[in-house]
This record gives sequence, C-alpha cells and structure tokens, in this order.
Amino acid sequence: MDYPHFVVLSGPDKGKKLPVHAGRGHPLGRSPEAAYRVNDMRVSRFHCTLSAEGDAVTVADTGGAGGVLVNGAKVQAQVLGHGDTFQVGESLIRYLTGPYTPGATLQGLSAPAEYDPRATEQLAELSGRTLARFRIGDVLGSGSTSMAFRATDTESGHEVALKAMQPAFAKNEDDVQRFVRAMRAMMPLKHPHLVEVLAAGKSGPYCWCAMELIEGESMTAVIKRIGIADMLDWKYTFRMAVHIGRALAHAHGHGIIHRDIAPANILMRRSDKVFKLGDLMLAKALDGANAQQITRPGELVGDVAHMSPERAGGSAAAVDHRSDLFGLGATCYTLLAGKPAFQGANLIDTVTRVRTVEPLKLSARQIGIPPSFEGAVFKLMAKNPADRYQSADELLADLARIGQANGASA
Repeated sequence: MDYPHFVVLSGPDKGKKLPVHAGRGHPLGRSPEAAYRVNDMRVSRFHCTLSAEGDAVTVADTGGAGGVLVNGAKVQAQVLGHGDTFQVGESLIRYLTGPYTPGATLQGLSAPAEYDPRATEQLAELSGRTLARFRIGDVLGSGSTSMAFRATDTESGHEVALKAMQPAFAKNEDDVQRFVRAMRAMMPLKHPHLVEVLAAGKSGPYCWCAMELIEGESMTAVIKRIGIADMLDWKYTFRMAVHIGRALAHAHGHGIIHRDIAPANILMRRSDKVFKLGDLMLAKALDGANAQQITRPGELVGDVAHMSPERAGGSAAAVDHRSDLFGLGATCYTLLAGKPAFQGANLIDTVTRVRTVEPLKLSARQIGIPPSFEGAVFKLMAKNPADRYQSADELLADLARIGQANGASA
C-alpha cells in the first residue's frame, strides 16, 4: 500500500492497513457507513473523524466512548505526525508517511525524555501474558506512562485491574524500590470510596500494580453523554461530591495528596452507585528522581482543565490538600454544566483561564440547582487556596447541611 496510510497495531483488526482519504471529517467507527471501519466492539459507531488537507492529517474526537488518545494522551483534536499513534477502544492505530523506524519520532522531544508517551503502545503486547500471578486480559485504558488491563489473579480466581508502567520506568533501581514501597504502603489504606490497591511489584522490565476492578464508568464517560442527553440531576453531582469528599478526608488524614482529581479518576460502580477515587497511589509512588519528570506540577501532567491554579502555575511548594479540593470542585462544575469551567483554544489558553478567569454561573445550565450547592462548588474553585474550604471535613459538614435543606442524600 502506498504512503501515507494507517496501520492497526492492536485490537481485532491488528495488521489491517487503511488508506488516507483526502478531505475533511471522514468518520472512523464500527458503522458500515464509516469511511474508516473497524471491528472493535469498544469503538462507537462513529467514534472520531480523520481529515486530510494537504500534508496535514488530523484526528478529532466526536464523542466516542472512551475518547481518543494520541501517543497516550487524551485529545479533542490533533494533527498527526509520522509514526504517531492514536487509540480508540482497544484499537491502536499508527499513521505512516513512509517506512517506520522505531525511535524516529523521538526527535524534537525536550530533554531529558525518560518517559516517552509513544512507548505506552508497546504495553498492549502484555495482553495474553502473565505478570507475577496475574493473567493479563483486555486493555481497559492507557495514560502517558502506563496501561491498565483487566486481569485474573490465578491464585484466587478474582478479576482485578492491573496497571503496568513503561519499561523505561524500571531502569532506575531507586525509582523501582520507591514505587514498590509506596504502592505496598497504600495496601492497608482502605476506604469505601477509594479504589483498593491489592498488590504491587516488578516482573522482568515491568513495574505493576493490581487494584480493585470497578465495573462501572468514569465521570469522563458520564460527561460525554451530557449534551446529547438530558442534563444530570444536580443530586447526582452532590452525591459524587460527598463520596469523593469522604475519600479525600481519609487520604488527607494519612498525609496523602492526590494531585490529579479529575473526571477520569472518579468511577461509579454500576451495582450500587458508589463513587470511588482511583489512582491515589500515583501521588505517592511516582516520587522518584526520574518519575518527577512526569508528575511534578511544572510539567502540567494531568487534566489541565481541572487543575488548581497553584499547580497550573508550576509551584510545587504551593500544592497541598486544598489543590485536591479545587479539582473536586472543577469536576462538579463539569458534571453540572456539561463542560469544564476552563476550556481554552490550546494548553496555554486553558492554563491562563484556570489561573485568571472566574467560571460562569451554573444556574444558566442547571435551573434546579440550589444556590447553596452552587456556592459550595464555587468555594471549592476559589483561585486563592485560603478562600476555599480548608479541609475535606469542612466541605462534608457544609454538604450535610445543604443536603438536609434540599432533600439530597448520599
């Protein structure tokens, strides 16, 4: 096949090559009517679009379940370069303008580049293999430095979620030991609204962590439905705020700051509608000399639209437990409004809005929201940490009063 073209690296269509169609807005999805058809049941009928204008090929999220990840990072739209990969559902697809040489796309990365988001795609090869006592199944999702899988504990027979780090992470033994110690230190930390850490270790070149498997959906998935369906009842968001507030009170009481409270890290279990906070261990485990390159606030790793102003400003010293409270407030706002309070045209614009722009009132989108609950959300999102709730316990006390006065319970 002539270049340029796409090649499917993993998923049901692995090995399939797709020609690039000239023009704008060609849909990719499971529908027979899609210009780019894939046979992945986790891909929506019309999941995203691909546009080719001149030399520019762009992938754009159109609301497909799970979104679109380019080189391991979730995007709304992005121009693809040679060798770039994008993931939809369980399918990982690479864009090629010529023969591909691994490592060629590293050019232009800022040094030091200890962790390359493109390397995350290689973790998909773990599916079907075994790490320690865990038999690895389908991909659940991926981030810039890791991939999560559905896995089975061969000793107990229980299903778990297993997160595997890029092999590059394990090159520094100090970081490996710090990661494993921190993850295992999280195992005794149990709470009804925290995703439980079950085991952690290093097998071959991979650091991994096994966690409680939550059968449900993330708030990211919930938000994607807003706008094409009716707005959420404010009581749904109220309940989420109480549950995650309880999780934060417990974590903060143990001296642990999450640092990335955002819709993707909040799950609702389908069976009992309980909200759970995940990835808490990353704040403590990824704290080594190399790992800091992907976690320190100055790198702006995480969901920028839900990031506190102090973290968006790159001041590591200024980030404390109140930064988590801001993230919870920003997530509440997004659920209530159907879109983030701070959404710029690009990264710099978004960061500027987070730091300087006051969010619009929610009452225009949520007619039934009590002023007291809207006030609580805005207090959580105060630019100055001193103007926010000063603890999760203080927030929970206020939410209890609001719920009692407005017939809302958690």
